[in-house]
Amino acid sequence: MRLKNAVVIGGSIAGMLSARVLADRFESVTIVETDKLPLKPEIRKGAPQSVQPHILLTGGYQILEKLFPEISSQ
Repeated sequence: MRLKNAVVIGGSIAGMLSARVLADRFESVTIVETDKLPLKPEIRKGAPQSVQPHILLTGGYQILEKLFPEISSQ
């Protein structure tokens, strides 16, 4: 049985991944974000950690491939 609605606070990568996982269990998932999301990667006012370097380890990428099978074709 699918539940009706889920709400995720924040459109960061963590929020987007949470929404993706919730989409398997809920009919609708809404992401609430105060910033307007940019069309290309850039520093966001509401995400002060965005200026820090980030890396994605192999295990994390493997999980992303399972959640988003088309990610490796881009």
